[in-house]
Amino acid sequence: MNFFTKTLEISPGPGFSLQNITHLVTDFVTETGVKEGQLTGFYKHTTGSIFIGEHESGIIADIERALEAMAPSDGKYLHHRRELDFNGSAHVRAAFMPTSIVVPIHDGSMVLGTHQEIMVTNGQPEGLPRYIVLQVMGE
Repeated sequence: MNFFTKTLEISPGPGFSLQNITHLVTDFVTETGVKEGQLTGFYKHTTGSIFIGEHESGIIADIERALEAMAPSDGKYLHHRRELDFNGSAHVRAAFMPTSIVVPIHDGSMVLGTHQEIMVTNGQPEGLPRYIVLQVMGE
């Protein structure tokens, strides 16, 4: 069994963002040469998520609207009392979304459905760089 690890840096910009990183993950899986195994992806922050879904403009707008309804950007959050940062909304949203994914690898490719893509969300008002750790294990 072989293990390969890579950290992706993304720059999402300020506020809510949703990025499709499938191509970056696919490139890494190909680079490893693993034919049978699995990929794990981990979002290394408390203000965003990684998940599998369809990267389509209507769905992206629906996700953003649902998250805004659940945890409004301009809401009053106890987290803000510290006066260090004002990203309570991003923390609350992230608590309801996954921070990791697992995807099987077969014949050297990720086993994703026709419309399944790997996406990351971010809600940081500052638009700081975010890191996603990818690990492939297999042979």
